[in-house]
Amino acid sequence: MLVTCPCCYEQFSSDNVRYRCMVDACKGKVPDPEYASKRGLIPVSMGRILVGRHSLKLGGEGVRCDVCKNVSVTRVCPYCHQELGSEVGQIKDQKIIAIIGGRATGKTNYIASLITRMQTEVAVRFGTSVSMPDANTKQRWQNDFYKPLFIEKKVLEGTQSASIDSSVRAPMMFRFKFEKGSRLHVLDVSFFDAAGEDLGTMSTMSTYNRYLCRADGIIFLLDPLQIPQVRMELAQSQYVKDLPDVDPTTNPENIIDNLRTLFERELGLTPRQKVPVHIAFALSKVDALRPLIEPGSPLRRPSQHLGALNLTDVQSVDTDISNYLATWIHPAFMNGIGHNFASYKFFGVSALGEQPEKRGGEKHLRMITPLRVEDPFLWILYKIGFIDGSNGKRGK
Repeated sequence: MLVTCPCCYEQFSSDNVRYRCMVDACKGKVPDPEYASKRGLIPVSMGRILVGRHSLKLGGEGVRCDVCKNVSVTRVCPYCHQELGSEVGQIKDQKIIAIIGGRATGKTNYIASLITRMQTEVAVRFGTSVSMPDANTKQRWQNDFYKPLFIEKKVLEGTQSASIDSSVRAPMMFRFKFEKGSRLHVLDVSFFDAAGEDLGTMSTMSTYNRYLCRADGIIFLLDPLQIPQVRMELAQSQYVKDLPDVDPTTNPENIIDNLRTLFERELGLTPRQKVPVHIAFALSKVDALRPLIEPGSPLRRPSQHLGALNLTDVQSVDTDISNYLATWIHPAFMNGIGHNFASYKFFGVSALGEQPEKRGGEKHLRMITPLRVEDPFLWILYKIGFIDGSNGKRGK
């Protein structure tokens, strides 16, 4: 059985899994350069890596440490030495979803709102559970996402480039479980909160975002406040008081071109072939677009996915966003997406629900009311067969 590591996205046979000795008193601890290099860390002494031709199946299997003689059942990836959860290799339908976007798109705030929604309202509607199998994820989630945004109500700052902040090289890993009848579906989602500048040039994109080519679905956040026509109309309405600086190197058109080129290089696509991954193009910060959106637009109301993806609602939003983008950018922009990507939909989301206020150099919120943040994620789950659509059919 082929296994995909949820951390480094390398694929390997379950027979090639490695083990790590977890005995604190073991005298065989050594620096682990593979583990450190994948995360941009300085190697430190860790339990030694053990090799044995054993499958990932549960049971009494394991490998005996050649130093302390204790048996280890802690399985790790043979490439990056990330610890593998007990479900890895057990359930064949594990998938990987990536999240990308340009600088100031609001990815960090989006991830925080999405996970919180999936843990609460969406979990009730779909009968799901969300866990964090990785200790690094639990710490980062609490300290860098949930506490500052939902407790302190501070707008999260943009992520630094992976060339500056090594912590963003390590993904945040979440595990979603869905029960359908007698079958348990498990989805491992590795969120690389990559900075926009890591997507702006092919050199950094190839280095830090090669994992995109291994993903089964991609949520691509587009910042409408980087569109010249939108900026001009909002400036006239004075609805948005603090427009972000213009950054031509990380505008949506540039990043989409780089994404297409990356897939051509990594997958060997010909110019005639379309990118085969399901891509949800999500227009972020739609709360800032209220002066520009028609009163009857679905972008003005929450979505209603009651245990299944509301396909009618999804199509309505897709049509609405497509029309707006064709007007705000150019119809050729839409043609380019249709020519280059095989499976895609457009969405509109707001991670915060309102415009923040500046206080003492920081942006604060009165309340947080995310709008439609789960829609792109649920659509990808539908396309890969994890949830049903409102017509009762599975995604294909």
